[in-house]
Amino acid sequence: MLNIDYSNKNFLIIDNIKPSQDILTKFAMTLTKKQVDSTPYAQNVIALCLEKNYDIIFLGYDLGDNQKNGQQILEELRTSEVISRHCIVIIITAEVSQAMVLAALEHKPDSYLCKPYSISALQNRLNKCMMKKETMHSIYHALDNNNKKRSINLIDEALENNTPYKLECLGIKSRQLFDLKKFDQAKEIYSTYQGKADCQWANIGLGKIALHNHDLAHAEGIFKNIITQQPLYLPAYDWLAETYRKKYNTKFAENILEQAIQLSPRSVRRLKEYAGLCFTNENFQKAANAYQVVYELAHNSIHHCPSNAIQFAKSLANYSAELSKLEAKKMNNRAFSMLTQMNKNFDQTSLKVQTHLLSASLLENIQDYTFARSKLAQGLDLLAKEQQNMDVEELTDISYSLEKFNRNKKASQLLATIKQQKQSKVLPRKDINILSSDKTEQTYTEKAQQALAIGKKLYEEKQYSMAVKSLNEALVMFPNHKGIKLNLIQVLLSCYEEDKFMINELKQAKKMILELITLSKEHELYDRLKKMQKKYQQIAGI
Repeated sequence: MLNIDYSNKNFLIIDNIKPSQDILTKFAMTLTKKQVDSTPYAQNVIALCLEKNYDIIFLGYDLGDNQKNGQQILEELRTSEVISRHCIVIIITAEVSQAMVLAALEHKPDSYLCKPYSISALQNRLNKCMMKKETMHSIYHALDNNNKKRSINLIDEALENNTPYKLECLGIKSRQLFDLKKFDQAKEIYSTYQGKADCQWANIGLGKIALHNHDLAHAEGIFKNIITQQPLYLPAYDWLAETYRKKYNTKFAENILEQAIQLSPRSVRRLKEYAGLCFTNENFQKAANAYQVVYELAHNSIHHCPSNAIQFAKSLANYSAELSKLEAKKMNNRAFSMLTQMNKNFDQTSLKVQTHLLSASLLENIQDYTFARSKLAQGLDLLAKEQQNMDVEELTDISYSLEKFNRNKKASQLLATIKQQKQSKVLPRKDINILSSDKTEQTYTEKAQQALAIGKKLYEEKQYSMAVKSLNEALVMFPNHKGIKLNLIQVLLSCYEEDKFMINELKQAKKMILELITLSKEHELYDRLKKMQKKYQQIAGI
């Protein structure tokens, strides 16, 4: 056996089958001197990984009904970045269907082990993973810190020293060059390795460069060829769909994603893109069917969000009038159930307004005009009362619903209000985002502005407890405002740094980080959240 030292490694076992969990725990205990953590509960995983830097995770795939599965946990771990590239994740499963394997591999586990397995097989997989992590340690560290130039320099050193992970290093280097807009250098690597075994990244890279150069015909040809040669390589379908979107051929984009979904029907991200294309192409029944699957699959995942129910209802409203009355009522009930659950989960006024408006439209489609008018009136009354507390994005979504369902006069009035808010109710950035210069939402009541201003003053005076109180007041008025939450996290962490007995403040910071942890990389507050996440891990004594 290879002489690899695991004595100082942190292990996490995620498995809801007690005998399997016990076997994995005992195996880990033979390797490490540290406590081995385990949980059968999927919902605990992110919180555990936020508290401790795990080196090795054994992840069961099937974790029971009404829980996230291993694929969903892996996606969440990668997306939230609560684990680094140094952490080894080995999926252990009894399911070996093509759909399951393809779905799991899309989120890149370090290894994959099918039941029944032997401990020696697990040990061999783990050793291989650990050798790779140790060899690539400095490169992965540079990538985790988004230091592209350093990662390229380290890869060049590794290549000069004949690293056994040459192809992975070249794939990483080419992606960093692409991100740095050094397209000629990236293309040189891609061209050298296109068509070679285990180098799908090179073919994809050439297609991406063609897309960047607006050579859409060439990009289309490259991605089509990859699919012909490797029909199970799913990223090629995604990039071909993107090519068709750039060519304004959304029908072809819809068709190519439909092919990918037939191969791997569990990717929520791809299903959501497909549903959106169906909606754009006015294939509303297909859109509704896809959004229904999205809603069901996303329930326990990072993709759980209000738009899943909203988009299903919008799609249904566009075609349910064509159904038989019995079938339309059945579908309506499904939409009403989704919207009700959405409001329980998210409790946002704008969503309640949308629910009333969509319900009115669905009821009109089955000629229940009395109830439809009642729902519309409820929605408009709630909108009139709460409009000043909604941001521009929420109001824009509502105006779209009003316009889409022939409430054009009210939609026009709302759009005029939005325009007026943008022009006359924009607060200075320094008053809104009190602890950084990041841009945040801009429509606030004077009371919220006052609470934020007081919070800023108190924070600067290092009166952290009072600052927490003021920011909590602002958060009560705007419970879904990400900028306020990040400000509050920063103050809460400062409280704990100053006084280690302020455990409740640390717990509140953790709770709010978990609420924001699925913020997309494209979001303007993403980098700031990552800084707060790292600061939490540092000061929590990890």
